[in-house]
Amino acid sequence: MVARDGQYASKVWDMAKKLTWTAVVLLIAGVLVVSGVVPVGRAVGLYVTLPVGVVLLGMSLIWRMLERQEEAPAGAAASEARAGHEPAGSHKEGGCGCGCRH
Repeated sequence: MVARDGQYASKVWDMAKKLTWTAVVLLIAGVLVVSGVVPVGRAVGLYVTLPVGVVLLGMSLIWRMLERQEEAPAGAAASEARAGHEPAGSHKEGGCGCGCRH
């Protein structure tokens, strides 16, 4: 079963939100553990929450950046198609249109 574009975008957005919130929760928990507010005793494995939160936050930011890069060219191409313009670089005389053929 193939999801429609709207459903796929919704699922991707939900996953991005979940990843971001998980990262924020782990960052806060990690700061509380490392600062000593929450005593961990022998459970030294809890110290891993801070680095895991940082890694997940980085992944979420990269994911959002890549989504925006995918959306931007598609939006620009659609607006040019509606306006009836040729895409940049398709002119016979060159990319800038001044006739210098670069």
